[in-house]
Amino acid sequence: MSIDTDALKRVLSMRLIFEGGSSWAVRELIDAVEDYLMERLPMIVNSLIEPFGLEASVLRGDPCRLFPGEACNQLVVVGLYAGDTGRHVGYVLYRLIRGENTFEFSLYRLVEAAGGE
Repeated sequence: MSIDTDALKRVLSMRLIFEGGSSWAVRELIDAVEDYLMERLPMIVNSLIEPFGLEASVLRGDPCRLFPGEACNQLVVVGLYAGDTGRHVGYVLYRLIRGENTFEFSLYRLVEAAGGE
């Protein structure tokens, strides 16, 4: 990425944590929070990176195909593209951990596109 990755990390850093008792009401709330977050995430990320001249797209496929590893099933992958050319410049990886009565969503790391894709 030809932009300041530290600044981009600061802008894209999000952390959402919820913990509650083990009940149907808590599980229902976690479902609602996750649904709303996934619905709004593209708008949130795009509004944050627009000043950098970038656009984003939440990738809906299997994250383990792109990032095989121990925690790939916990990843939400966002593709970053140059706004003027549409050239792929990298990925934003968020980690989503969901349990019976817990929910955690946070920035995991930024990954540059391989070979300047």
